Amino acid sequence: MKLKLSLISALICLSMLTIARPGTAQLQPLNTEPELVSQMLQEGWQKVAEGVLQRNGEGSQVETFTYGEEGLRWTARRLELRLSHLQDEYTAHPDPKLAEVIEGVKNELIEVDQNLKGGAGQVEMVSPGEMTDCTISYGAHAYADPLTGNEGQGVKASADAYFHNNCGFIGNSFAYAYSRATAGTVTTVKFQEDPKNNSTWLDSAASAAVSGSTDCFSEATARVSSSMLNIYYESYDSNYSCPVPVTPLSVYIDGPTEVYLDSNYSPCQYVTWYAYPSGGQPGYGYAWYINGTYEGSGSSLTKYYCGPSRQVNVQVTANDSIGQYANGYFTTWIYYQNSCTSRCGCTEPYPYVYQQPYESSPQIICPYEPAY
Repeated sequence: MKLKLSLISALICLSMLTIARPGTAQLQPLNTEPELVSQMLQEGWQKVAEGVLQRNGEGSQVETFTYGEEGLRWTARRLELRLSHLQDEYTAHPDPKLAEVIEGVKNELIEVDQNLKGGAGQVEMVSPGEMTDCTISYGAHAYADPLTGNEGQGVKASADAYFHNNCGFIGNSFAYAYSRATAGTVTTVKFQEDPKNNSTWLDSAASAAVSGSTDCFSEATARVSSSMLNIYYESYDSNYSCPVPVTPLSVYIDGPTEVYLDSNYSPCQYVTWYAYPSGGQPGYGYAWYINGTYEGSGSSLTKYYCGPSRQVNVQVTANDSIGQYANGYFTTWIYYQNSCTSRCGCTEPYPYVYQQPYESSPQIICPYEPAY
Protein backbone atom coordinates (compact mmCIF):
# COMPACT_ATOMS: atom_id res chain seq x y z
CA MET A 1 0.00 0.00 0.00
CA LYS A 2 1.42 3.37 -1.01
CA LEU A 3 0.22 6.86 -0.17
CA LYS A 4 1.44 10.25 -1.38
CA LEU A 5 0.41 13.27 0.64
CA SER A 6 0.86 16.65 -1.05
CA LEU A 7 -1.37 18.67 1.31
CA ILE A 8 -1.87 18.64 5.05
CA SER A 9 -5.64 18.34 4.48
CA ALA A 10 -5.07 15.01 2.71
CA LEU A 11 -3.21 13.73 5.74
CA ILE A 12 -5.96 14.88 8.08
CA CYS A 13 -8.60 13.21 5.88
CA LEU A 14 -6.67 9.95 5.85
CA SER A 15 -5.91 9.76 9.54
CA MET A 16 -9.08 11.42 10.85
CA LEU A 17 -6.84 13.60 13.04
CA THR A 18 -7.21 17.30 13.74
CA ILE A 19 -4.72 19.57 15.45
CA ALA A 20 -5.96 20.30 18.97
CA ARG A 21 -2.90 22.26 20.08
CA PRO A 22 0.73 22.46 18.89
CA GLY A 23 2.52 19.14 19.31
CA THR A 24 -0.55 16.96 19.83
CA ALA A 25 -3.22 15.18 17.76
CA GLN A 26 -6.75 14.21 18.71
CA LEU A 27 -9.15 11.64 17.24
CA GLN A 28 -12.43 12.95 15.86
CA PRO A 29 -15.65 10.98 15.06
CA LEU A 30 -16.05 9.82 11.48
CA ASN A 31 -18.73 11.59 9.45
CA THR A 32 -17.85 10.31 5.98
CA GLU A 33 -15.62 7.56 4.63
CA PRO A 34 -12.06 8.72 3.87
CA GLU A 35 -11.19 8.77 0.19
CA LEU A 36 -8.61 6.01 0.73
CA VAL A 37 -11.27 3.73 2.26
CA SER A 38 -13.57 4.22 -0.72
CA GLN A 39 -10.70 3.26 -3.00
CA MET A 40 -9.95 0.12 -0.92
CA LEU A 41 -13.59 -0.96 -1.12
CA GLN A 42 -13.34 -0.79 -4.90
CA GLU A 43 -10.23 -3.00 -4.71
CA GLY A 44 -12.06 -5.87 -3.00
CA TRP A 45 -11.85 -5.01 0.70
CA GLN A 46 -15.00 -5.66 2.76
CA LYS A 47 -16.28 -3.48 5.58
CA VAL A 48 -16.80 -5.94 8.47
CA ALA A 49 -17.40 -3.35 11.21
CA GLU A 50 -17.37 0.40 11.62
CA GLY A 51 -13.80 1.48 10.94
CA VAL A 52 -12.68 -2.04 9.96
CA LEU A 53 -11.88 -3.40 6.49
CA GLN A 54 -10.79 -6.98 5.75
CA ARG A 55 -9.98 -9.14 2.77
CA ASN A 56 -8.52 -12.58 2.09
CA GLY A 57 -4.91 -12.40 0.95
CA GLU A 58 -2.69 -15.07 -0.60
CA GLY A 59 -3.32 -18.58 0.69
CA SER A 60 -5.36 -18.45 3.90
CA GLN A 61 -4.03 -15.18 5.33
CA VAL A 62 -6.50 -12.48 6.36
CA GLU A 63 -5.61 -8.81 5.94
CA THR A 64 -7.13 -6.18 8.22
CA PHE A 65 -7.09 -2.37 7.95
CA THR A 66 -8.63 -0.12 10.61
CA TYR A 67 -9.26 3.62 10.67
CA GLY A 68 -10.96 6.21 12.85
CA GLU A 69 -11.99 5.90 16.49
CA GLU A 70 -14.20 2.83 15.99
CA GLY A 71 -11.41 1.09 14.13
CA LEU A 72 -8.99 1.94 16.91
CA ARG A 73 -11.34 0.44 19.50
CA TRP A 74 -11.64 -2.70 17.35
CA THR A 75 -7.83 -2.87 17.20
CA ALA A 76 -7.64 -2.65 20.97
CA ARG A 77 -10.08 -5.54 21.39
CA ARG A 78 -8.15 -7.59 18.82
CA LEU A 79 -4.86 -6.97 20.64
CA GLU A 80 -6.46 -7.99 23.95
CA LEU A 81 -7.57 -11.30 22.41
CA ARG A 82 -4.11 -11.86 20.88
CA LEU A 83 -2.50 -11.13 24.23
CA SER A 84 -4.73 -13.63 26.02
CA HIS A 85 -3.99 -16.28 23.42
CA LEU A 86 -0.24 -15.73 23.62
CA GLN A 87 -0.27 -15.86 27.41
CA ASP A 88 -2.14 -19.20 27.31
CA GLU A 89 0.40 -20.51 24.80
CA TYR A 90 3.26 -19.35 27.03
CA THR A 91 1.72 -21.09 30.06
CA ALA A 92 1.54 -24.37 28.13
CA HIS A 93 4.89 -23.94 26.33
CA PRO A 94 7.17 -21.39 28.07
CA ASP A 95 9.71 -19.79 25.77
CA PRO A 96 11.82 -16.61 26.23
CA LYS A 97 11.12 -15.42 22.70
CA LEU A 98 7.41 -15.95 23.16
CA ALA A 99 7.64 -13.79 26.29
CA GLU A 100 9.26 -11.11 24.12
CA VAL A 101 6.31 -11.26 21.74
CA ILE A 102 3.90 -10.89 24.68
CA GLU A 103 5.72 -7.75 25.85
CA GLY A 104 5.56 -6.32 22.35
CA VAL A 105 1.79 -6.85 22.15
CA LYS A 106 1.40 -5.28 25.61
CA ASN A 107 3.26 -2.19 24.44
CA GLU A 108 1.09 -1.93 21.34
CA LEU A 109 -2.05 -2.22 23.46
CA ILE A 110 -0.81 0.54 25.79
CA GLU A 111 -0.14 2.81 22.83
CA VAL A 112 -3.60 2.22 21.36
CA ASP A 113 -5.29 2.81 24.74
CA GLN A 114 -3.38 6.06 25.23
CA ASN A 115 -4.30 7.18 21.74
CA LEU A 116 -7.98 6.53 22.49
CA LYS A 117 -7.81 8.46 25.76
CA GLY A 118 -6.05 11.38 24.07
CA GLY A 119 -3.73 11.79 27.05
CA ALA A 120 0.02 12.03 27.49
CA GLY A 121 0.57 9.08 25.24
CA GLN A 122 -0.26 11.06 22.11
CA VAL A 123 2.53 11.20 19.57
CA GLU A 124 4.07 14.43 18.46
CA MET A 125 2.60 16.12 15.39
CA VAL A 126 5.09 17.13 12.73
CA SER A 127 5.01 20.59 11.19
CA PRO A 128 2.97 21.24 8.01
CA GLY A 129 6.16 21.83 6.03
CA GLU A 130 7.32 18.32 6.75
CA MET A 131 4.03 16.93 5.39
CA THR A 132 4.45 18.44 1.93
CA ASP A 133 5.12 15.86 -0.82
CA CYS A 134 5.24 12.99 1.64
CA THR A 135 5.44 9.44 0.36
CA ILE A 136 4.34 6.63 2.67
CA SER A 137 4.23 2.95 1.82
CA TYR A 138 3.56 -0.06 4.02
CA GLY A 139 2.52 -3.68 3.81
CA ALA A 140 2.46 -7.00 5.63
CA HIS A 141 2.31 -10.72 4.77
CA ALA A 142 1.78 -13.75 7.01
CA TYR A 143 1.78 -17.46 6.13
CA ALA A 144 1.26 -20.57 8.29
CA ASP A 145 1.29 -23.99 6.63
CA PRO A 146 2.12 -27.67 7.15
CA LEU A 147 5.46 -28.90 5.85
CA THR A 148 5.15 -30.62 2.47
CA GLY A 149 7.05 -32.99 0.22
CA ASN A 150 10.64 -33.64 1.25
CA GLU A 151 10.39 -30.94 3.98
CA GLY A 152 9.21 -33.70 6.33
CA GLN A 153 6.28 -33.75 8.74
CA GLY A 154 5.55 -30.65 10.80
CA VAL A 155 4.59 -26.99 10.42
CA LYS A 156 6.10 -23.67 9.35
CA ALA A 157 5.28 -19.99 9.60
CA SER A 158 6.69 -16.80 8.13
CA ALA A 159 5.85 -13.10 8.35
CA ASP A 160 7.19 -9.85 6.97
CA ALA A 161 6.18 -6.22 7.37
CA TYR A 162 7.48 -2.85 6.22
CA PHE A 163 6.77 0.81 6.88
CA HIS A 164 8.62 3.21 4.56
CA ASN A 165 8.28 6.97 4.46
CA ASN A 166 10.21 10.18 3.98
CA CYS A 167 7.98 12.27 6.21
CA GLY A 168 9.42 11.72 9.67
CA PHE A 169 6.22 10.10 10.98
CA ILE A 170 6.38 7.52 13.70
CA GLY A 171 5.54 4.02 12.51
CA ASN A 172 6.10 0.44 13.62
CA SER A 173 6.65 -2.79 11.73
CA PHE A 174 6.18 -6.09 13.53
CA ALA A 175 6.62 -9.67 12.34
CA TYR A 176 5.96 -12.75 14.44
CA ALA A 177 6.17 -16.42 13.43
CA TYR A 178 5.58 -19.36 15.74
CA SER A 179 5.58 -23.12 15.07
CA ARG A 180 5.00 -25.90 17.56
CA ALA A 181 4.81 -29.68 17.19
CA THR A 182 5.29 -32.69 19.43
CA ALA A 183 9.00 -32.74 18.56
CA GLY A 184 9.56 -29.32 20.11
CA THR A 185 8.97 -25.61 19.76
CA VAL A 186 10.62 -22.99 17.58
CA THR A 187 9.86 -19.30 17.96
CA THR A 188 11.29 -16.46 15.92
CA VAL A 189 10.33 -12.86 16.51
CA LYS A 190 11.44 -9.41 15.45
CA PHE A 191 9.91 -6.19 16.75
CA GLN A 192 11.07 -2.87 15.38
CA GLU A 193 10.02 0.70 16.14
CA ASP A 194 10.53 3.97 14.33
CA PRO A 195 13.87 5.55 15.35
CA LYS A 196 12.13 8.95 15.00
CA ASN A 197 14.15 10.52 12.24
CA ASN A 198 13.16 12.22 8.99
CA SER A 199 13.89 9.28 6.73
CA THR A 200 12.29 6.16 8.13
CA TRP A 201 12.72 2.80 6.45
CA LEU A 202 11.50 -0.10 8.58
CA ASP A 203 11.56 -3.80 7.68
CA SER A 204 10.75 -6.75 9.92
CA ALA A 205 10.76 -10.45 9.10
CA ALA A 206 10.40 -13.73 10.99
CA SER A 207 10.20 -17.41 10.09
CA ALA A 208 9.98 -20.68 12.01
CA ALA A 209 9.65 -24.36 11.12
CA VAL A 210 9.58 -27.46 13.30
CA SER A 211 9.14 -31.19 12.70
CA GLY A 212 6.70 -33.35 14.62
CA SER A 213 4.15 -36.10 14.26
CA THR A 214 0.96 -34.87 15.99
CA ASP A 215 -0.48 -31.79 17.70
CA CYS A 216 1.04 -29.43 15.16
CA PHE A 217 0.34 -25.71 15.29
CA SER A 218 1.79 -22.64 13.61
CA GLU A 219 0.77 -19.02 13.31
CA ALA A 220 2.15 -15.84 11.82
CA THR A 221 1.32 -12.19 12.35
CA ALA A 222 2.69 -9.23 10.40
CA ARG A 223 1.55 -5.78 11.45
CA VAL A 224 2.23 -2.17 10.59
CA SER A 225 0.97 0.67 12.74
CA SER A 226 1.26 4.44 12.96
CA SER A 227 -0.66 6.26 15.66
CA MET A 228 0.32 9.51 13.95
CA LEU A 229 -1.62 8.46 10.85
CA ASN A 230 -4.11 6.24 12.70
CA ILE A 231 -2.99 3.29 10.55
CA TYR A 232 -3.28 -0.27 11.86
CA TYR A 233 -2.71 -2.83 9.14
CA GLU A 234 -2.31 -6.54 9.90
CA SER A 235 -1.93 -9.85 8.09
CA TYR A 236 -2.62 -13.02 10.10
CA ASP A 237 -2.56 -16.73 9.33
CA SER A 238 -2.72 -19.92 11.41
CA ASN A 239 -2.47 -23.65 10.73
CA TYR A 240 -3.50 -26.60 12.90
CA SER A 241 -2.83 -29.49 10.52
CA CYS A 242 0.14 -31.82 10.59
CA PRO A 243 -0.45 -34.26 7.70
CA VAL A 244 1.65 -37.30 6.96
CA PRO A 245 4.42 -36.15 4.63
CA VAL A 246 4.26 -37.17 1.01
CA THR A 247 7.27 -39.07 -0.32
CA PRO A 248 9.33 -37.27 -2.95
CA LEU A 249 8.18 -37.71 -6.53
CA SER A 250 10.30 -39.76 -8.97
CA VAL A 251 9.75 -41.03 -12.50
CA TYR A 252 11.46 -43.42 -14.90
CA ILE A 253 11.03 -44.16 -18.62
CA ASP A 254 10.59 -47.56 -20.24
CA GLY A 255 11.02 -48.16 -23.96
CA PRO A 256 13.24 -49.86 -26.55
CA THR A 257 16.95 -49.25 -26.18
CA GLU A 258 17.61 -50.22 -29.85
CA VAL A 259 15.46 -50.06 -32.98
CA TYR A 260 16.61 -51.71 -36.24
CA LEU A 261 15.40 -50.43 -39.60
CA ASP A 262 16.15 -51.76 -43.10
CA SER A 263 15.51 -50.00 -46.39
CA ASN A 264 13.55 -53.01 -47.71
CA TYR A 265 12.56 -55.11 -44.75
CA SER A 266 11.36 -52.41 -42.32
CA PRO A 267 12.25 -48.90 -43.53
CA CYS A 268 10.19 -47.04 -40.84
CA GLN A 269 8.77 -47.87 -37.45
CA TYR A 270 6.77 -46.39 -34.56
CA VAL A 271 8.67 -46.08 -31.26
CA THR A 272 6.86 -45.64 -27.94
CA TRP A 273 8.17 -44.64 -24.50
CA TYR A 274 6.21 -44.92 -21.23
CA ALA A 275 6.51 -42.83 -18.03
CA TYR A 276 6.17 -44.56 -14.65
CA PRO A 277 5.94 -42.16 -11.66
CA SER A 278 6.22 -43.14 -8.00
CA GLY A 279 5.79 -41.25 -4.75
CA GLY A 280 4.36 -37.76 -4.62
CA GLN A 281 0.64 -37.10 -4.62
CA PRO A 282 -1.40 -38.78 -7.40
CA GLY A 283 -2.72 -36.57 -10.13
CA TYR A 284 0.38 -36.66 -12.33
CA GLY A 285 1.18 -34.58 -15.38
CA TYR A 286 3.91 -35.12 -17.97
CA ALA A 287 5.96 -33.15 -20.46
CA TRP A 288 8.11 -35.04 -23.02
CA TYR A 289 11.28 -33.78 -24.69
CA ILE A 290 13.46 -35.35 -27.38
CA ASN A 291 16.96 -33.97 -27.72
CA GLY A 292 15.79 -30.95 -25.72
CA THR A 293 12.70 -30.16 -27.85
CA TYR A 294 9.21 -30.38 -26.38
CA GLU A 295 7.23 -33.18 -28.04
CA GLY A 296 3.98 -33.57 -26.08
CA SER A 297 2.23 -34.59 -22.87
CA GLY A 298 0.56 -37.71 -21.50
CA SER A 299 1.86 -40.84 -19.80
CA SER A 300 3.43 -42.11 -23.06
CA LEU A 301 5.01 -40.69 -26.20
CA THR A 302 5.03 -42.27 -29.68
CA LYS A 303 7.20 -41.11 -32.59
CA TYR A 304 7.60 -42.41 -36.15
CA TYR A 305 11.19 -42.97 -37.32
CA CYS A 306 12.83 -43.76 -40.66
CA GLY A 307 16.49 -43.50 -41.58
CA PRO A 308 19.18 -42.46 -40.97
CA SER A 309 20.77 -44.00 -37.88
CA ARG A 310 20.68 -41.72 -34.85
CA GLN A 311 20.76 -41.39 -31.08
CA VAL A 312 17.42 -40.36 -29.52
CA ASN A 313 17.70 -38.73 -26.07
CA VAL A 314 14.33 -38.81 -24.31
CA GLN A 315 13.35 -36.83 -21.20
CA VAL A 316 10.06 -36.72 -19.31
CA THR A 317 9.26 -34.13 -16.63
CA ALA A 318 6.53 -35.32 -14.27
CA ASN A 319 4.60 -33.22 -11.75
CA ASP A 320 2.13 -34.23 -9.06
CA SER A 321 -0.95 -32.56 -7.55
CA ILE A 322 1.01 -30.75 -4.81
CA GLY A 323 3.56 -29.16 -7.13
CA GLN A 324 6.50 -31.57 -6.95
CA TYR A 325 8.57 -32.15 -10.10
CA ALA A 326 10.85 -34.99 -11.19
CA ASN A 327 12.77 -35.85 -14.38
CA GLY A 328 13.39 -39.20 -16.07
CA TYR A 329 15.88 -39.87 -18.87
CA PHE A 330 16.22 -42.59 -21.52
CA THR A 331 18.30 -43.22 -24.67
CA THR A 332 17.16 -45.15 -27.74
CA TRP A 333 19.51 -45.96 -30.64
CA ILE A 334 18.07 -46.10 -34.17
CA TYR A 335 20.07 -48.37 -36.52
CA TYR A 336 19.29 -48.05 -40.21
CA GLN A 337 20.84 -50.03 -43.08
CA ASN A 338 20.24 -50.41 -46.81
CA SER A 339 19.96 -54.13 -47.62
CA CYS A 340 20.23 -53.43 -51.35
CA THR A 341 23.97 -53.23 -50.89
CA SER A 342 24.11 -56.72 -49.42
CA ARG A 343 25.15 -59.89 -51.27
CA CYS A 344 21.44 -60.74 -51.78
CA GLY A 345 20.82 -58.02 -54.34
CA CYS A 346 17.86 -55.67 -54.56
CA THR A 347 15.25 -57.78 -56.36
CA GLU A 348 12.40 -59.71 -54.81
CA PRO A 349 12.15 -61.67 -52.66
CA TYR A 350 13.77 -59.22 -50.25
CA PRO A 351 16.23 -60.30 -47.60
CA TYR A 352 15.19 -60.46 -43.99
CA VAL A 353 16.87 -59.77 -40.69
CA TYR A 354 17.78 -62.51 -38.28
CA GLN A 355 19.55 -62.19 -34.93
CA GLN A 356 20.70 -64.96 -32.62
CA PRO A 357 20.05 -64.31 -28.92
CA TYR A 358 23.78 -64.26 -28.18
CA GLU A 359 24.66 -61.88 -31.01
CA SER A 360 24.96 -58.12 -30.44
CA SER A 361 23.69 -57.08 -33.89
CA PRO A 362 21.39 -58.59 -36.56
CA GLN A 363 22.48 -60.29 -39.76
CA ILE A 364 21.01 -59.87 -43.23
CA ILE A 365 19.80 -63.27 -44.46
CA CYS A 366 19.07 -63.85 -48.12
CA PRO A 367 15.75 -65.51 -49.08
CA TYR A 368 15.68 -69.31 -48.80
CA GLU A 369 19.07 -69.22 -47.11
CA PRO A 370 19.01 -71.03 -43.76
CA ALA A 371 19.46 -68.89 -40.65
CA TYR A 372 22.70 -69.40 -38.80
